[in-house]
Amino acid sequence: MSTILEAGVFPKLLNVDANINAIIIGLITVGLVTILTVMSYSFEDISRRHKNRSYDIILGLTEGAVVVISMILVQHIFKALNAGSSTNWFYATTQMTLLLYSLYTMQNTVIEFVNIIAPLYIFGHHLFEGDTSYNVIFILALIAMAVTVIYIAHNKNNLLNDEWKYMALQIIYGGIWWMIIWPIYRFSPIKTIYILIGFIIYMSLIRFVAKWIRNSFNDYNNLSEKVNYDELTGVRNRANFDEVSTEVFKVYSKDKDIPLTVAMFDIDHFKKFNDNYGHMTGDKVLSYVASSFEHQLFQKTTRGQLFRYGGEEFIIIFRGLTDNESVKIIKDIRHHILDDPLEYNGESLTIRISFGISQLQPADRNFNDLFKRVDHYLYESKESGRNRITVEDETFTFN
Repeated sequence: MSTILEAGVFPKLLNVDANINAIIIGLITVGLVTILTVMSYSFEDISRRHKNRSYDIILGLTEGAVVVISMILVQHIFKALNAGSSTNWFYATTQMTLLLYSLYTMQNTVIEFVNIIAPLYIFGHHLFEGDTSYNVIFILALIAMAVTVIYIAHNKNNLLNDEWKYMALQIIYGGIWWMIIWPIYRFSPIKTIYILIGFIIYMSLIRFVAKWIRNSFNDYNNLSEKVNYDELTGVRNRANFDEVSTEVFKVYSKDKDIPLTVAMFDIDHFKKFNDNYGHMTGDKVLSYVASSFEHQLFQKTTRGQLFRYGGEEFIIIFRGLTDNESVKIIKDIRHHILDDPLEYNGESLTIRISFGISQLQPADRNFNDLFKRVDHYLYESKESGRNRITVEDETFTFN
């Protein structure tokens, strides 16, 4: 007990200024963790929807940059609270917490790199200020940190699901950190253990807050999925279409120089798929058509939004494209579906589609005027024999 008192642990706990500073830093850390959590899950959702390597690289670099900025922010705050000095065990603990939390939360190699080089950035400049004989310890500990970071990054799911393994890796991670910075701080062994326990408690509190944020975020996403997306096909539903259509009309009706085109399509003789093969086959056809259009629209970077309007009817909103430009894209997607038919239960199912297409006109008083026109053009395509496309009241047979 006397050793602990000599280390100055309890006096610091009774220091009002130190405690106020700790509360300030704690609140700031929780705020940063909240930002990192929301950003991570938002980026994860974007990555899942777009499934594009370029997006993943950009999002990964952005996450890494935000973590680095958070660390720099913490450094400057500590200096402001401690008369220009950041040589403080609580400062090191806060940096450790942000780094380890980002490693568990974010799914990219940029964060691994940041975790490995962070000790060198934060404390590397102290290496040449005093006795350089401790530099060997610093370098060996840095290598151990790299191995630990790589292990955590590649086993994070297993570690998060096992409380004891998670605790053990916290101790190892924190212990290596203190090996790295011990030549600078020269804490006694008792104080080092105390600080390590403090880190574990601090990390547990942060993890509790992050878990609450994550659960709230997941609940919101699940609700959003149910409200805005069709359960069968995974594309936007009619409720979302009603909301989006109102918004786009407000924007594009004011700017006459930027076109807006709407296409509506219907799977020809869809009832036959249900009658001849069963309703499960009909569901497969709907899902196949929706996923094919969604994927191709994204690949062609058309900014086209696909909605399931109801039954076998779908709508595409093309922002910034004329009706002729939209027709070309639709023909390409249709050819893709015909060239790569749906294989189900050993049979190739040929799927044909009818379309109605129209561009927003100056005379349209609201989106419903445009929608009625598109719906009428789709009706014309079906009445003319199906497998056709009607654009501004002109019907064409697909080649």
